[in-house]
Amino acid sequence: MTNTSRMLGLSRRHILAGLAATPALSAAFPAAAQTAGPHWTPQQTQAALKDAKGTKLVLLGTAAGPVPGRSRQMTSHAMLSNGSAYVLDCGMGVTDQYARTGIPFSALKSIFITHHHPDHNIEYGPLLIVGWVQGLPLDIRAFGPPPLKQMTEDFMRAYKQTVDFWAEDFHMKPLTAVNVQEVPGAGPVMQDDNVKVSSIVVEHPPVKPALAYRFDFKDRSIAFSGDTTPLEAVAEMAKGADVLVHETMYVPAVETYVRGMVAQGRPVKFDAFMAHMKADHTPSEDVGRIAQEAGVKTLVLSHLTPAIDSIDDETWRAPVAKYFKGEIIVGKDLMVV
Repeated sequence: MTNTSRMLGLSRRHILAGLAATPALSAAFPAAAQTAGPHWTPQQTQAALKDAKGTKLVLLGTAAGPVPGRSRQMTSHAMLSNGSAYVLDCGMGVTDQYARTGIPFSALKSIFITHHHPDHNIEYGPLLIVGWVQGLPLDIRAFGPPPLKQMTEDFMRAYKQTVDFWAEDFHMKPLTAVNVQEVPGAGPVMQDDNVKVSSIVVEHPPVKPALAYRFDFKDRSIAFSGDTTPLEAVAEMAKGADVLVHETMYVPAVETYVRGMVAQGRPVKFDAFMAHMKADHTPSEDVGRIAQEAGVKTLVLSHLTPAIDSIDDETWRAPVAKYFKGEIIVGKDLMVV
């Protein structure tokens, strides 16, 4: 490992740990204009879904990075259509958040993973096991980049005894395997009675492949950027969609934090770290450009970088609105769109 690699790795760990709370950012971005805080209550979510007509999107977790203990949960989403549920990404907290929506676990048909970073896949296995205890269908399907099949088999092997104990105690059919379809690149992913799903490959080095997905329901199309640097391909994938959920990096807040680390004498080089972040994520202004080019009706800002409560909604929205003239929603955990 080179000195540069060590520096980038160390600085990445520092920033992921520190973005949860930092005095420098709190001072720079006072939390004066937050609307309803960083999340909805379960009661609000359940009320919005009760007797809902048409396809609904629930933002289960809107935070970037594998940082525990924050107000926002790690990245995950649920889509509910015609009584069937689909989960995209499984950051820590997805199982509790799904339960809080009131959507039955028995309604969950498929799970999709965009890429293998912990804030997107760390609770995939627990969702399967705990979900099974709560009525998850035995024919649950999972889709995502390789080696998702091997990962799933390894997890199920590790938890076989746990499943067997519960199955014996409560006379349940055990969850012995999961129908996994790996998605190595762009193209059709799956289709059922409710939805047609397709994918493209995005740029999120060094992860390969990292995916974006589009879900075309009968009444609504929802596109997800996944984690990516700004890409024309995302705009093309999302052309004419009703909703685009795009990762969003507010660069001034990240710069403020990194400068604070440099001032504290930490082994971080500002230019190198910011180059790293911009090679992996999409600045707010570029999110606006992509959404405008795609011609989507609604843009949802999520996977917020940095995911701290002291950045108010208007601060997230303003640089995006310079370029996108449609509806802009600053994502909140358990929000229904």
